[in-house]
Amino acid sequence: MVHLAFAVFKQIILMRNSQSNQTCSKRDSTKGPLEPHLDGLGALLLEQGYRNKTAERKLQLIADLSQWLRRKRFELIQLDEAQVRLFLREHSKRIAKRSGDQAAMSMLLRYLRQSGVLPARQLPSTSEIDLVVRDYECFLTQQRCLAQTSVAQYLPVARRFLSHRFEGEKVELQKLRVSDITDFVSHDMGYRGRRSAQLMASVLRSLLTFLLQEGRVGTNLAAAVPTIAGWRLSELPRFLEARHVERILRSCDRRTKTGKRDYAILLLLARLGLRAGEVAFLNLEDIDWNAGELRIRGKGSRVDRLPLPQDVGRAIADYLKTARPRCSVRRVFIQRKAPYVGFANPPNAICCIVRAALARAGVQSRHKGAHLLRHSLATRMLGRGASLAQIGQVLRHEQADTTEIYAKVNLNALRELAQPWPGGKP
Repeated sequence: MVHLAFAVFKQIILMRNSQSNQTCSKRDSTKGPLEPHLDGLGALLLEQGYRNKTAERKLQLIADLSQWLRRKRFELIQLDEAQVRLFLREHSKRIAKRSGDQAAMSMLLRYLRQSGVLPARQLPSTSEIDLVVRDYECFLTQQRCLAQTSVAQYLPVARRFLSHRFEGEKVELQKLRVSDITDFVSHDMGYRGRRSAQLMASVLRSLLTFLLQEGRVGTNLAAAVPTIAGWRLSELPRFLEARHVERILRSCDRRTKTGKRDYAILLLLARLGLRAGEVAFLNLEDIDWNAGELRIRGKGSRVDRLPLPQDVGRAIADYLKTARPRCSVRRVFIQRKAPYVGFANPPNAICCIVRAALARAGVQSRHKGAHLLRHSLATRMLGRGASLAQIGQVLRHEQADTTEIYAKVNLNALRELAQPWPGGKP
């Protein structure tokens, strides 16, 4: 079916090119250096779920590029980002530029490089800061076993610090001093909220510890990183009442494909207390339908098996059967528009789904991230008599003291501990 549909696209493109070339020299041909690859590209576009008209438009653009390369006497091996920019600039003078043109060109280059037609992209020369950050990334993933979502938060902080200290200079880590640390922290804190500043300080200590272990600095500078005020257990856990959680779930229009997907995602967050990244990175093979279990990849490369509640299982099955786009991607949840792949920015995409559901349901909350439903589950369990140890098991906390914050919302237990107010009623 895919090849049949593409054959129609290809014929249309060749006919159009033939017509447009009638005014050109008789030596002109509709064939350009990209013509042999149109079959594979057409199949890829259809596999990724593009509509026929959209796929045809993208193929027409690629065919125009092929003609342009032939007219300019460029060999296919010369095609790169610079050539694409030049082509799009000239092409837009004749035909109005469309929003998907750049994406089509990026897809083309990626396809040709993965197929071995073009060499791998030549990265810009690596700076000394890039090398240090790359080594730090290996340390985080291989020795500390941090999840990719955590690594993605750590690296920008490390790069900011190194750039702040060595911008325009040779990177000489042995020259780092306590004053460099305090200067960066005081400068960076001016642009951060409290939680972001705490993360910055934590990452800075991690980076400086790594440099000490590697022998790149001779002093334990991590001790010089000032502590950002934020007392442990000083805040109440953010949560929603059970009726508000149910209202959020009911806000999904399960008559639509997007509604079915979002409903299954929200159920995973609300019933199992999963983190945003754990939902986004869930694969089809992680669901054991016979055993009624889910395999969850959590923090620190931890893998857990959780029971699959009936309502969650029914919602996922409904989405997979009737709403999930047909594609070769193994992610359970696929973005709603082509290309049909997993979420481009996985944790943020899940948080956006939660925020949209809160808005639809008319539920007011200061906090709007995916963790809101995780905390709500823990608070609801506590209200039903679950112990902190049981809650920690469900949420898969590494350390027992992580769960202690929920003791602050156990009002019944706190009333028994409360002392009478002096002068008040007994």
